[in-house]
Amino acid sequence: MRNFVFSKSERFRSEKASQVFGLLRAQGGFSLIEALVLTLVLAVMILTIYIGTMYAEKQVKQNYRHRVATFLISGEINKQYALYMKEGIMRPYTGRTVTLEETDDLLLEATMSITAGRDSEHSVSVEYGYTYLIGEIRWIDPETEKPHYIKLREDFYDIH
Repeated sequence: MRNFVFSKSERFRSEKASQVFGLLRAQGGFSLIEALVLTLVLAVMILTIYIGTMYAEKQVKQNYRHRVATFLISGEINKQYALYMKEGIMRPYTGRTVTLEETDDLLLEATMSITAGRDSEHSVSVEYGYTYLIGEIRWIDPETEKPHYIKLREDFYDIH
């Protein structure tokens, strides 16, 4: 039997080399299944971000239209109250066309109605009369084709 005698530096080099090759053998790289799973996870993440962005954009448009409709009705109710204070009468109407949104490729119109009425409420033995206005605006959403509406009511108590 032959004995091989190595010097200390040769033994160190061979141990170091075997450790490096052992590490490389243990790593082995990615398998095809791991690569496919990683691709699938990345695709789902990108799709989720895209869907979330599209939903957020749709909600922003819808919220904008609701806010514009609320401002239009609120302004009309304030105008009606100013006329009431100046002339003593309200001027209700039905079906007035207003522009809700106007862009280069979209003109979204809505119909606005204002109704007025009288009522009273009681507190202990005192009756408080008031005039109320109900404003309503209706439109069809161009993306979903669903009807939307905003309805506001404001009470104006009689001053004695």
